[in-house]
Amino acid sequence: MVKVANYYDVEIRDLVHLTGSDKSNSINVVLKPRMVLATLMEVFQGRLTLDQALNLTGCSRISLKLILTHWGDELPTLYTTLEQLDQKRIDLDEACRRLNVTKYTLHGIRRKYGYAPGAIKRSRPLPTLGKRREEGKEIALQCVAGRTTVCEASSIYGVSERTIFRWIDAISPLKMMELSGWPKVFREALAEELGSEMPKYIQKWVNFSKEHRLFTGNQRKYPETPESWKSLPLKRLLVGVLMGEASLEEVAASRGADPKVLRNLFTGDLRPMELTFEEVEGLPNTHHLALVEILLAILDRKRKVVE
Repeated sequence: MVKVANYYDVEIRDLVHLTGSDKSNSINVVLKPRMVLATLMEVFQGRLTLDQALNLTGCSRISLKLILTHWGDELPTLYTTLEQLDQKRIDLDEACRRLNVTKYTLHGIRRKYGYAPGAIKRSRPLPTLGKRREEGKEIALQCVAGRTTVCEASSIYGVSERTIFRWIDAISPLKMMELSGWPKVFREALAEELGSEMPKYIQKWVNFSKEHRLFTGNQRKYPETPESWKSLPLKRLLVGVLMGEASLEEVAASRGADPKVLRNLFTGDLRPMELTFEEVEGLPNTHHLALVEILLAILDRKRKVVE
């Protein structure tokens, strides 16, 4: 380029873009299989010819010649060093000393000739914070739902009670002391809410029950399924639908009513709790059971008043 620039009396930088070097300046290292060095050692020692090495390795003639020319008499040292390093008979420092290269260069040599050690095993343990948080949340939800007590969970999982209480406080707006008097169906529904992203209903329902003196803390006994739904009050019909005793269409048919009209009646009955029947239909079974508790309490109160 210098001679061409001088001949035409131009600046060298004016010729650079004609060479294409700005588009092809990346280095492409052709990786060799490990058998290449072993085969070239046979050629170096005179036990194989270069043509035989070409057939065995599948490499090009110029590639094998460049390796032989570049390493020359140091080829045995290269091969022995890489083999012993791969067998962990010597360390990286000793290999660098023998080949008179830096560690960075040695890593490139190992990769080029098929002696790369592969992925390095992790020396530090994997972080477990996320897993421990999930486990803590699951234990807290079991205690909130009433499936186990804090004392029992502490014994089962080997965690202090104080830690479990902290986990509960992190997810629940209520303390365990407040939850201890709740019926189990309410606690199950609360745990369902805390474990998912669904809207929060249970605390409002409990407050509604306490304001109307419906909340006793004891789980009620469910009534038997009637033979006919025709003469039952509206709340009992709603309980039957929520409990799965009969579908909305079956209840409406037994009363000779339109299912749409029955839906509107259910919504009107749920209005004091600021609910609609369509909204209740989309709730999980745990919330249906909790709502049934409230409806049965209202029915019991009306029955006592009539008596």
